[in-house]
Formats: sequence, C-alpha cells, structure tokens
Amino acid sequence: MRVEEIQSGSTLVMVVSGRVDLSTVAEFETRLAGWTRPGTLSAMVLDMTDLTYVASRGLRAMLQATRALARRSGRFMLCAPAGHVRALLNMTGFDQVLEIHDTRAAALSSLEHPADNED
Repeated sequence: MRVEEIQSGSTLVMVVSGRVDLSTVAEFETRLAGWTRPGTLSAMVLDMTDLTYVASRGLRAMLQATRALARRSGRFMLCAPAGHVRALLNMTGFDQVLEIHDTRAAALSSLEHPADNED
C-alpha cells in the first residue's frame, strides 16, 4: 500500500494505491483515525483510482471515518473505485452507506455545491 496525503484547508485528499490487506490495514486504520479525530478536518476524499484490493477491516475503517466526520457535520467520500473494489463496495452494500463519486474532481466539486453530491 502506498499513501499520498494532500491537504488544502480543512479538506484532505488521501490517495491510496496497491492493497489494503492484512499486512497494511493497521496503518490504513491509523491514518484514517488520525485525520478524522475532532478538530482536524471537515472533509476527506479517499481517492481509490489505483487501489486494487481492500480487506473487510479496511471497509470498516472507512465506515468509522464516515461516522466520525458526520458527527461534526463533515463528509467522508470515496472517489474513483474501479473493478474489483467497486464490485466489492456494491456487493457488500457499502455503496449505499458511503458517499462515492466517479472522479476526484466530482468529489471536490460536491463540497462546493452540496446539492450536487450524487454522481
């Protein structure tokens, strides 16, 4: 797993590539928990363009991040999940619980235009 973090004001884009699996999920959880603690961010976009696999514990970490930000009226969004990861989100029903956008630009645009948060 490789992670790049790009912060602009109170918004963070976390670009995750590779695999969030048994050997990397603890680091993934720690990063998400650190960024979603109170007072850190109002919005977070998880760019999944090059993410090839995510374990169930990684999905749970995303759900926890969503809840943590929502408690402060913040937003946690996924963008650009492809192939196997998109299928996993659909199959598990996480696509109904997590805010998912087709592109990073669409996710960031939805922050500027909240009424347009559906892709």
